[in-house]
Amino acid sequence: MKVLTVFLFGVFIFILTCTKNVHELILYQQIYFQWNGQPEFNHFLDFTGYPFHSPTYLLQKIGHSMFFFLFSFFLSRLFFSLNAVFVIGVIYGLLTEFAQLFFSRTGCLLDVFYDSMGVLSYCTLAFISKVHYFHKDE
Repeated sequence: MKVLTVFLFGVFIFILTCTKNVHELILYQQIYFQWNGQPEFNHFLDFTGYPFHSPTYLLQKIGHSMFFFLFSFFLSRLFFSLNAVFVIGVIYGLLTEFAQLFFSRTGCLLDVFYDSMGVLSYCTLAFISKVHYFHKDE
């Protein structure tokens, strides 16, 4: 059951990141993939033109972190090593962002950072929780 949960949540993240229009997915439950066989790889490293002060942009990036926080939680039920959870979570964030380039989306290394912040937040809280749990009787 744990493997299925991780797999299904990973598929859910993939659908969210690679569907042509996330707003249509949310509003109308419409999933549409548009393949782009010749992506612009230079967009992956482009950090200009982002509306960093836009509330919508900030909400989207908080969403990135929250989904990868939850993904890390599910991963931790499958792998007991926080190192494994961290590595798998960050690699999956990198893969989903890179895949967006092939699905007519704007995959960006900056979004891998937001995904990784969710993974890192989970791993940090899990580590603190474990340390506190093992030392509370001393």
